[in-house]
Amino acid sequence: MTISTLVVGFGYAAKTFHVPFLTHLADFEINAVVSSDPAKVHDQLPESAVFASLEQALAASRFDLVVITTPNHLHAPQTKAALEAGCHVLVEKPFTLDSEEGESLVALAKQVGKQLCVFHNRRFDGDYLTIKQLIAEQAIGKVKRFESRFDRFRPHPRQRWREQEGPGAGIFWDLGPHLIDQCIQLWGMPNAVNAHILTQRDGGEANDAFEITLFYGTHFAQLGSTPFEAGATLRFALHGDKGSYRKHALDPQEDQLKAGLNFDDPKWAKTPDTQEGTLFTESDSRLINTQSGDYMGFYQQLADAIRLGSPLPADAETVVPVIRLIELAIKSSQKQCTLPVV
Repeated sequence: MTISTLVVGFGYAAKTFHVPFLTHLADFEINAVVSSDPAKVHDQLPESAVFASLEQALAASRFDLVVITTPNHLHAPQTKAALEAGCHVLVEKPFTLDSEEGESLVALAKQVGKQLCVFHNRRFDGDYLTIKQLIAEQAIGKVKRFESRFDRFRPHPRQRWREQEGPGAGIFWDLGPHLIDQCIQLWGMPNAVNAHILTQRDGGEANDAFEITLFYGTHFAQLGSTPFEAGATLRFALHGDKGSYRKHALDPQEDQLKAGLNFDDPKWAKTPDTQEGTLFTESDSRLINTQSGDYMGFYQQLADAIRLGSPLPADAETVVPVIRLIELAIKSSQKQCTLPVV
C-alpha cells in the first residue's frame, strides 16, 4: 500500500526536509499540495494536485497522511482538522503553542485511531546519536554538564514570518524545541529551569537569542542560540568526571538536502573528517567518529507506524513535555528567576 500524502505548505521546510524523502521512498506518494503558488509546486511535483487551502483539499479527496509545514501558529488547528478528517498527521515542530492543546490533540489522535507524529528530526542527527552513545558507554564518566547550541552569524533581521512579531515566532519557538527535546530524550524532565529569551538585533521584532539552563540534580544542561557567533560554532560539549567531549559544526544532512545531494552518494549523512568531535581525558585526547545521521530512517519508521502500528519516530505524546518546558522557560525569562518543574 502506497501512503497517499497531502503536503500543507510549500516553503523551505517542505522543500528541504519533507519532499525529498516523500519522493525518494516508494512507501509514499505526494498526491496533493496546499500552496498559494501552483506553478512553484508543479515545477517540482508536476503530477500533484494543488489546493488553495487545507479545507479544500480534505473536501476534495481522501489522504492517508497529511504533512503540515505551515507557520507555527497554524500547526495545531490544521492538525486537528486533518485528524478529524481521518488522516494520520506528521506536523512540524512545535506542533502546538499550548501544552493543554497538545494533550487534546494527542487524545484526539487516539480517539480517531490515527498516528500523530511531530517532525523532531534532530533525534536523528548523527552528532546527537553519538552523544547518546558516549553517555551510554560512560566515555566521560558521570555527566556533570551538557552544552547544546545552535549558533549562527545573522546580525541583521530578515523578512521572514519566523523573525516577525506574532504567535509562535522567534528563534526560541524555532530552535528551542529541538534542544529541549534532545535533553528530555536523554534524561527526562529536569527539576528546574532558568531562561533568558532576548531580542538583541537592531530592528528585531521577535526574540533572536536565548540561554536556557535545565537542572537535573547532579548535572545540568545549558542550551542556547545567538545570531552573533561568527566562525566555527560549538554544537555539543559533554563534561563528566572522567573527561570531556566537544563537537563543532552542525549535522550535515540539512546542508546536503539544500544542495540536492543524492541519497546514494557516499557522503550522504556523513560528517566530514575535519568536523569530527574530540574526546579529552586526563591522559590523552582522540577524535571520535560521528555516527551517520538518519533522517531517512525517520520517514521509514513513520511508514511502518502507519502500516503496521509500530512505534513512531517522534510520537506527539512524547513531545507534550517539550511544550510544557517551553512555556515554563518563557515564564522564567519574564520573571527573571529559576522555576521548579512540577
